[in-house]
Amino acid sequence: MKTLSILKNRYFYSAIILIFTLLIIDDTTIFKLFKMKNELKSLKIENRKKIKEISLIKEKTKQLTTSKIALEKFAREHYLMKKKDEVIYVFEDL
Repeated sequence: MKTLSILKNRYFYSAIILIFTLLIIDDTTIFKLFKMKNELKSLKIENRKKIKEISLIKEKTKQLTTSKIALEKFAREHYLMKKKDEVIYVFEDL
């Protein structure tokens, strides 16, 4: 008896329609919210990695601008620069 009175109630049907709209039809559905939350987590992780990378680059830049020895080492390793009377041998890994 009680279940029949619930099924005849118009508020029950309006609540069902509202829940259906919130779960499936609307722009911000529950599924999209979970997807966006997961994407936000991954972006936060990526942001932390980029912040660490930026701090390492700043530290390296500071070393290169203050130390002549570090600058010379960097130029020799990355740009294969040499002094006038030097010979450089480059070995490539296969």
